[in-house]
Amino acid sequence: MACLTALDGRSRRPLPSGLAAPQDDHRVTVAAREPTVPWLQPAPDALFGFDDPAVIVAGRTGVRLAFIAALQLLPARQRAVLTLRDVLSFRTAEVATMLDTTPTAVDSALRRARARLAQAGPVETDLAEPDEQAQRQVLDDYVDAFTRADHAALLALLRADVEMEMPPIPTWFTGRTAVHGFLTARVIRPDLWHLTPTRANGQPALIAHKRTGDHYEAYGIQVLTLIGARIARITSFNDPTLVPAFGFAPVLET
Repeated sequence: MACLTALDGRSRRPLPSGLAAPQDDHRVTVAAREPTVPWLQPAPDALFGFDDPAVIVAGRTGVRLAFIAALQLLPARQRAVLTLRDVLSFRTAEVATMLDTTPTAVDSALRRARARLAQAGPVETDLAEPDEQAQRQVLDDYVDAFTRADHAALLALLRADVEMEMPPIPTWFTGRTAVHGFLTARVIRPDLWHLTPTRANGQPALIAHKRTGDHYEAYGIQVLTLIGARIARITSFNDPTLVPAFGFAPVLET
């Protein structure tokens, strides 16, 4: 109950796409970092039990970044009920005991929460994720294109409606032309980046280290949303402190 009270008074943690309109021209001036905003952040899959293959498929869509962002539109109690029932799969009676309420109240809160999320837009979506082998191929191709600065190969991996955001930078982009233009003009250079595959929030992700002199320093984490064999969204959390939180070294020797 103390946690619910705390949540009631706490502001939601957004992504840039929840605060402002996107840019479709990569030449715009990119806003400065906004460290005062309590940005949404990625979490290792192990926190959700996704180190157990038996629960990966069943739970993957429930903890997507899009779902977590939308979840914060809900009042604290509805948020707790939805998470406990639909993400963690506790029974109604168990949730009622945890929240010191009745099963009827839990069911009512769950119905209201689901209705609110439905109004907010599709959060699980009709994502047609590739199978594990195809997904690995997309990630391998993306890492190769990104680290070699192969502009044509990178373009081929992006959907026409791809989006990219980079908390704590408020500016975000939509459309293949803008996203590809931004990456090729301002981000990727040969041998500048070292990307290591991982998983975050039930999605494929990459630990990013950036070359500094004769070594690579922690830069942040990219979380990718795939539809089919193409990348639909790149959420690049440009926060070096996230790298050791995922169990990776802050510095890599070349």
